[in-house]
Amino acid sequence: MSRDESSNVGLYIRLALGVAALFFGIWIISSMVTTVGADEIVVKQNLVNGNLQIWSSPGVHWQNFGTITRYKKSAQYWFSAKTDEGKTADESIVVRFNDGGHGKISGSLRYMLPLDPQKMIALHSTYGSMAAINHELIRQVVNKSVFMTGPLMSSRESYAERRNDLITYITDQIVNGVYRTEHKQTETVDPITGQKKTVDYVQPKIGTGPNGIEREEESPIQKFGMGANNVTINGIEYDTQIEEQIKKQQEALMAVQQAIVNARKAEQDALTVEQQGKADAAKAKWAQEVVRATEMTTAQKEKDVALLQANKDKEVAALELETAKLAAQTKKTESEAEANARERLAKSDGNIRLRLETLSTIHKAWSDAYSKQRPTPDVQVGSGGEGRTAFMDLLTARLAKEVEK
Repeated sequence: MSRDESSNVGLYIRLALGVAALFFGIWIISSMVTTVGADEIVVKQNLVNGNLQIWSSPGVHWQNFGTITRYKKSAQYWFSAKTDEGKTADESIVVRFNDGGHGKISGSLRYMLPLDPQKMIALHSTYGSMAAINHELIRQVVNKSVFMTGPLMSSRESYAERRNDLITYITDQIVNGVYRTEHKQTETVDPITGQKKTVDYVQPKIGTGPNGIEREEESPIQKFGMGANNVTINGIEYDTQIEEQIKKQQEALMAVQQAIVNARKAEQDALTVEQQGKADAAKAKWAQEVVRATEMTTAQKEKDVALLQANKDKEVAALELETAKLAAQTKKTESEAEANARERLAKSDGNIRLRLETLSTIHKAWSDAYSKQRPTPDVQVGSGGEGRTAFMDLLTARLAKEVEK
């Protein structure tokens, strides 16, 4: 081997030793400390004595060459026939209902590992890994709980009205243990045919267990201080015959319900028509009452107006009568005053005024009569005009004499 070749071999050896030393250093460092994630629980087994330590707080922890096993604080478990939920294989759970029908239930739940160190040590000591907990503990508990829920109801009930009970029963048995059941018979009415029938069914046995129900065994979920929630049933695949039977039962039940609804609607329509007739009659009656009241109000108003006018006319007539009486009284008083005045005047001047007026009237009458005589009488007494003058003088003297009286 030449000197150059020897130099190259030495170089390769030094490089290999350097890389080995680098990896050894990395291994030493990684074996001395470890980092715990926020979603993890880490179990450390000491190198020398094998004691177990639980780390649930996130951050860097002293490993000191111990063995590390990592768990998720919470995980989702799928038991589904769908290829995009969990594994690509069909992991749905087959159940048998109390009417003999079968169904494949698909769903999921979320479970939580215990934060209590002693509970976690017991869980780790029993199963040793997250995969084992998922497959050997959770899967078995869920399968048993779902399977034991099937006999508590019929296929049709699980399809429709008791779907929520199905979820409640599964969750309760997963967390608290499967039920101890008892068989009973009851008489019920078939919703389709309306006939009475006897049904044999299974129900949880009432006792002193969790939620007042006796249990066959304690649930491993409870035993290890774990939790489970958010149980979801996203599908039930029934046998073909059961699917057809449920479909026909649903159609028949819907027809019965529709018939009941139609009958009740007809009854309600009849009641509505009756009530509407009563309402119309009452409306017509009250319309007549309104007309009658209006007419009575109008008549009463006219009566009041007539009475008011009559009272007014009466008052006016009374006022006019009183006015007439006052006028008559005034006239009478004036006449009496005038008569009294004339009487007083007559007494004071010897009735000269009255006598003058009387003589004036007489004289006027005589003058009128005399003026109608012929100026030249057929027979003339005396001579010339002396006779007429003497007659006039005679009348004047007579008048003066009467006046003096």
